[in-house]
Amino acid sequence: MRRVKDFLGRRLSPEEDLGLHLTVGLVLSLCLLGVFVAIAHRVESQKTEFDHAVGRRLEEHRKESPAARHTFLFITEFGSFPMMTGLAVGGALVLTMAHRRLLALVWLLAPAGGGLLDAALKHFYVRDRPEFPDPWIHETTLSFPSGHSVASVVGYGLLAYVLVLFLRRWWTRTIAIVLLSVLVLAIGFSRAYLGAHYVTDVIGGFAVGGCWLVTCISAVETIRRRHGRKVRAQEPQAELQHAESPS
Repeated sequence: MRRVKDFLGRRLSPEEDLGLHLTVGLVLSLCLLGVFVAIAHRVESQKTEFDHAVGRRLEEHRKESPAARHTFLFITEFGSFPMMTGLAVGGALVLTMAHRRLLALVWLLAPAGGGLLDAALKHFYVRDRPEFPDPWIHETTLSFPSGHSVASVVGYGLLAYVLVLFLRRWWTRTIAIVLLSVLVLAIGFSRAYLGAHYVTDVIGGFAVGGCWLVTCISAVETIRRRHGRKVRAQEPQAELQHAESPS
């Protein structure tokens, strides 16, 4: 019983390398994975009545509201391949110049991994695009999951994570998280609104992108905490050697 308590204590400790952050990350990633599996099962079973009904209703609204259509055509570009590539490369350069090499590496690898994951899942489930796309939408890839949703969750999620690390005041962190979350949700909705994806494609993309994002952040936090712990352990030794050295 004592071993169990010690194990749980270490897993729930915010100070441990493999503590609370990793436990929360594991639970959250499993929950998101469960959501994706449930959505994927629905797609495989071809239970798409909801998708088609919502898609047709959004198509009608799109035709009746040119202003909303143009707004979401603008918003959807924030999740496009050029935009997300620019964010990844630009962010990596900034972090490298700030001597945050670990964050810069993850900033490049996480979006690339998310893109590969999205492509693999598209070819596994082989779902065709909706039959009611906006005239400005020209997509040649498969539909499930939504690549814009995966990329925006990973890219803007990493941006929120880095801002939380760099911003010092809690209210600025909160504003950054809220604004970026709204942007990601708007990008996902734009894909369904414009007929580029079904609603379940978007939800599935959010789930798998969130799972990958949480995994990457958990890994970075584990490395950062372990490195910080080593640095703190070496500081007293360095101070002692300095005090003992002859003047």
